[in-house]
Amino acid sequence: MNIVEQVHAETGKGQFEVVLGYAEASTAIASLIYACEVIKSVARQHGQMATFVPKYAEDEDGLGSHVHISLSRNGENIFMVSGDSKYGMSKIGESFMAGVLNHLPAILAFTATHPLSQVIFDSSYCHYYPVSNL
Repeated sequence: MNIVEQVHAETGKGQFEVVLGYAEASTAIASLIYACEVIKSVARQHGQMATFVPKYAEDEDGLGSHVHISLSRNGENIFMVSGDSKYGMSKIGESFMAGVLNHLPAILAFTATHPLSQVIFDSSYCHYYPVSNL
């Protein structure tokens, strides 16, 4: 099982991004839980502590867990389109993104579950532009 594809440093002190490989949703969730537990265990074995909170110090940059989503049919990318397209997306891709933007507050309940995640989404860190502004 190839779970981790890449590890690289992030902006804050001691912060790293761990990139997990592509998988179907249920497998991806299991891989995420497994990876978090392994990382915490290895850190403990070395007298360190690993945390996955999105903002661990007020004066440090915050991070947030994020997900890369792909849309495919029979192994072919149906999200993007080559040629003339306003955003480089297929009609299916545009409909998908419109749905994500429309339901973003509800989606955040599942993707930003830690209370400190809301600090990251504060207007000084990130700007949310409603669909009508696109």
